[in-house]
Amino acid sequence: MLEGLRQASDEGRPPDTQDIQCLEHLSAALEDVGAGDRDLASLYEVSKELCASSNLSELLDFIIQRAASLVGAERGFVVLTRPAGEYYVAAGWRYAHGELYGEERAFSSSLVARVIRDEQPVLTTNVQEDGRFELTQSIIVQQIRSVLAVPLVARGEVIGAVYVDTRMSERLFTESDLRLLQAMASQAAMAIRNARLYQDATAANEQLKGALQELRDTQQALVQAERLAAVGRLAASVAHELRSPLMVMRNSLFFLDRLFSGPRKPSAEVVRRHLGKLDTEIDRQSKIINDLLFFSRNRPRTLGDVDLNALLQETLMRVPRAESIVVDADLDPDLPTIRADGDQLQQVFVNLISNAVQAMREGGTLRVTSTCGPVFATVVISDSGYGIPQEYQRRVFEPFFTTKENGIGLGLAVTKSIVEGHRGDIAVESILGEGTTFTVSLPVELVG
Repeated sequence: MLEGLRQASDEGRPPDTQDIQCLEHLSAALEDVGAGDRDLASLYEVSKELCASSNLSELLDFIIQRAASLVGAERGFVVLTRPAGEYYVAAGWRYAHGELYGEERAFSSSLVARVIRDEQPVLTTNVQEDGRFELTQSIIVQQIRSVLAVPLVARGEVIGAVYVDTRMSERLFTESDLRLLQAMASQAAMAIRNARLYQDATAANEQLKGALQELRDTQQALVQAERLAAVGRLAASVAHELRSPLMVMRNSLFFLDRLFSGPRKPSAEVVRRHLGKLDTEIDRQSKIINDLLFFSRNRPRTLGDVDLNALLQETLMRVPRAESIVVDADLDPDLPTIRADGDQLQQVFVNLISNAVQAMREGGTLRVTSTCGPVFATVVISDSGYGIPQEYQRRVFEPFFTTKENGIGLGLAVTKSIVEGHRGDIAVESILGEGTTFTVSLPVELVG
């Protein structure tokens, strides 16, 4: 064909009819190729914008504006479905006027419902004469002529439709417009789905933040309430525990005063007995105060070489006990000295042995053993007393928890704090009616 045109030009004669027809076909083909390239370029730009947007409202506005622009529509709507099955207008746009208002938002709902139900696109060049659709008031009032609607399908689920139309004086849609809108709709559907997921995730995150803040507020209130309750329990316990020895001391002083004021002087034995009572009650008050001070602040350790066996023997002599209690001490003679704070460890053993003695009011056996492994030295203190109920065993180390008539419930809490401060461990085992065993493990070499 080109050769014939060139020859006609060289010979100075006009091209024949066949050559002209071929040239027209070639021009049309080139025009189609150019239009296809422009459509692909437009879709590429739309695709980039769709991928970049996560705000659902802005995304829907962009979709309907670009859809109407791509196919040369006058109006357009994005319709989305609800979980219950009905649909709603999510975005609307009119060329050169922007957002639609009032009656301008009217369109053929039956046509859109058909597209969503059948998951098939609709193209009609004259909806007013198309027997497939009901001639509704909206079609007549808005003078709608050409309509193009495609479903929005994301991962096999219809989530809505894109609807565009032209009025009587506007251009008619073509199959090329349909293919172009379908190509855009497939990308738009995934973008809408992702934006919805992002919106739901954001809303869920905000709800979670609110719930978390509410939980923190509640927790803070509970902590404050528990702190006040603990202070109340502590105050009541301390008041009770200090009042009792003070009353004993007051009675002893009153009795001594009466004896020394009388005509006959008291015997030395009577005076020593009452002074002993005073000394015992002073020790009792000192222990309560020391426990409170130790529990309320971290006391620094003074490390040195400690002979556990000697410390245990000294503690056994120091803690008073009834003659009905038999002591069975099995101390490892090869036990090496350990790095520890001797005063703090003595407080541990005084607490444990005192508890064991108090648990055997009618007598029994107090067993104290010491052994040593390659890393830890172990001290086991057990009694044959009444034992600890199973439901209380996990709480014995809690501050202010006690099952005794006397005491503020800090002895074992302080004991645990000292042992763990030495990088050690303390455990309890008890059988009701048979006795209780406390096992203390301490590192031989304490670093730090």
